[in-house]
Amino acid sequence: MDVRRIETSRPEDLVSREAVLAYVEHLSTVNASMTVFNRIEELYDAIRVMAPKHDWTWLNIAQRNLRSSARPSKNKLARLQTAEKLDELGFSLMAEAETAFYWNDHDGTAMTLLERALAFRDGFAVALLIRRFFRIKNFSSLSIGDNLLIDGETVNFAFLASEMKNKRPMDAPFPEPLLWALKRYLEHYRPILLTESGKAKGIKTNALWISRDGTELTPSSLHYAIRRRTREAFGVAIPPHWFRDAGVTMLVRDAPASARLTSSVLGHASPEMANRHYNQALMIESGRRHARLIESLIDAPSPPSRKAGRLRACAP
Repeated sequence: MDVRRIETSRPEDLVSREAVLAYVEHLSTVNASMTVFNRIEELYDAIRVMAPKHDWTWLNIAQRNLRSSARPSKNKLARLQTAEKLDELGFSLMAEAETAFYWNDHDGTAMTLLERALAFRDGFAVALLIRRFFRIKNFSSLSIGDNLLIDGETVNFAFLASEMKNKRPMDAPFPEPLLWALKRYLEHYRPILLTESGKAKGIKTNALWISRDGTELTPSSLHYAIRRRTREAFGVAIPPHWFRDAGVTMLVRDAPASARLTSSVLGHASPEMANRHYNQALMIESGRRHARLIESLIDAPSPPSRKAGRLRACAP
């Protein structure tokens, strides 16, 4: 691609049918149909402002076609897993990496060295994401010494305002229960990911997340890895963004007073989005409580039958 051409091109030259088609195909690999429509609608609205005299009829038709076929994510409340289950998945993947036999032992649970490193990486990512509600862009961009600061036993996250969606700086401590996992990953599994694959070129990088080919893991690849692990565990894929819903549900259930803090926890500039998560959390927990109540009634022993006859009034 000629970078000089992009720098001198007009907006209407860059938004071509071919470029939009490729963009839609890429979005469709990692997003729901409704999200794909929203991105193209936003592009259509923006380009009409930047190039108002250009004929954008074809793009208008494209975004309307996407809208007609877009469907909300199917039954999100039923698919969403609890924070406890997601956390358990993370720790189970790390445990599997630590305890599985090597592939040359010819055991059904055997794993290659690279497979062990990938399992630990993904488990570590799942357990970390359920404790810190990162957006996938920030989560995938974690870099040692940049926004992941390590000073002995003290580890913190630090993002500049320009790096955050809400344009507010973010500083947070690394979750203490995962300090051992961070150390294990950095000292053992991350070096394996950087060198073990035949495609690895031994690059030097401070990126926390490393791909199976020894390169920096892209947001889409990390997104896919988490969806794949959750699909294998629960039968349905859980995208990283839903971890935020699971975390807020846990907050509302275990500490109702913390509901007011969800706006700052999720990094929202206004309380409106936090209220949406709060209301959804209440719906999820109410549904689960209702299901538990029904199950308890079904499983409860039948009350003793009363003999036919006139019932006596209870004593005062």
